[in-house]
Amino acid sequence: MTTAPVSHSNLNGKDKEEEEEEKEKEQEKEEQEKEKEKEQENEKEKVKKKVKEKEKKKEKKVKVVSCDMKQQYPFEGFNIDGEGPTELMSSFSQWISEGFYKHHAKKRDKDDHYLANCSDLEFKQLDFVFAFPKKKDWFYVMSQPNKCWTDEKSKQQSHSKYRYTTTNCFFKTYIDNVSVVPEYENKIVGTIKGFGIPAKLPWHLTDKVYVPVNCNREFHWVLAVIVLKERHIKVYDSMSSSRTNRKLCAEIQKLSTMLPKYLESNRFYEQKDRTNWSVLESYQGKNKSHPFEVIHVTGIAQQASNSLDCGVFVAAYAEFLSDGLQIPSDGIISQSLRLRYVSLLWNYGILKARSGYVSNNEGPQRPRPKKAKFIDENFVVTTID
Repeated sequence: MTTAPVSHSNLNGKDKEEEEEEKEKEQEKEEQEKEKEKEQENEKEKVKKKVKEKEKKKEKKVKVVSCDMKQQYPFEGFNIDGEGPTELMSSFSQWISEGFYKHHAKKRDKDDHYLANCSDLEFKQLDFVFAFPKKKDWFYVMSQPNKCWTDEKSKQQSHSKYRYTTTNCFFKTYIDNVSVVPEYENKIVGTIKGFGIPAKLPWHLTDKVYVPVNCNREFHWVLAVIVLKERHIKVYDSMSSSRTNRKLCAEIQKLSTMLPKYLESNRFYEQKDRTNWSVLESYQGKNKSHPFEVIHVTGIAQQASNSLDCGVFVAAYAEFLSDGLQIPSDGIISQSLRLRYVSLLWNYGILKARSGYVSNNEGPQRPRPKKAKFIDENFVVTTID
């Protein structure tokens, strides 16, 4: 057998092709390695940016309204009929919007409103005596329209000729259900004697008591003001023309009937440290257990129909009255009030936590304004270092 001779030119051609293929593979590897290096560098840069952003956020301090004196109340210096804390409200709006989920508005109340670590406050919790918010969500829900306020809020004014106090939002519930839950009687008595609420002011040392009242099964709140010296209860309803009015009358009537009995059984009328009840015209010729007269106040600003602003209006009514002001017939804008209240609470809570005092009574008492006041010149918006 004979074999065909192999051409040297064919061998050289194959060698060149193999060399070229190897070079191409090496180039591809180099390119891939370069791409990996770039990706790693980009990731490192992203991590650095995130770290810098976190550091910047830590360095940022919330703008709060500061003054030389500790505030006795969150709203001190900002009367409801005066100029609002616009700069503070702007700072709050910016703070509350940081860290939202992308589809924040669609989330339910029970869902987290913020990204991880974006809902934390500067402190473990803030102390409002009646509530202890730990997350930004508490402030967010309070500031939003069509959100019902149900938290209890208490207030007192004890160092002036006119004195008032408030009950928590459960006082009317205690009255309604005391026959079913006997323990509620102790809570009613404790409230009257000033033991059961943060304000701690006994009723016999006051002129009026502000009571938030819920209309059972109607999801609606009104303000009832017990005028002790005149033996009547004034009702301020932001939906006075609605169908809830009849049921409301029955609700308040029960309060007006039960209340005098508890006052008498707990020797309220024997407490004459500040007022001699027996010489007052409204008490003469009447049995001490006689029901209080109920007066439904008309001509006051009303909430929009189909809104959940009753809690906002109750707070506004109470603030107007406790400052000795007449409730306007219109012009109460619920969303502005929501932002005002939540901004002032937020500011007060931050200042209180940073100052390190835990009791509202540690600060000086607020002098009672004789007329409408605007923002004090001593109050300035500043950055706390």
